Amino acid sequence: MAAKITAFALTLLINIAIGVVIFFFMLIMMNGFSGGDARPGLIAFIVLGLIVSVLMGTFAFLLTSFLVKRELKGAIAALIAVPVFSVVGAGLKVVCAFIGIGIADYVRVNY
Repeated sequence: MAAKITAFALTLLINIAIGVVIFFFMLIMMNGFSGGDARPGLIAFIVLGLIVSVLMGTFAFLLTSFLVKRELKGAIAALIAVPVFSVVGAGLKVVCAFIGIGIADYVRVNY
């Protein structure tokens, strides 16, 4: 059980750290947007990023559980699950950033 919780917590923390880095790059990409135009996109990114982080942590927990049932050691199962879902989460965070920028651009053009 400790390996599952560790996989969840570590994946969650890594995904949150990746989200913070992508958030700062997103701020740089949104240079020129006014604060009112950028706010909905930033809020959308934060909400989607937190959802992705929790989902990736949950999936890491479930994969670790599955691998332990397949008779792998807990530490090895966690060492497999954490990088897999950290990379998947990073890719999804980039998609979330583009969604946030798209929302901000939509607000800038239409309102």
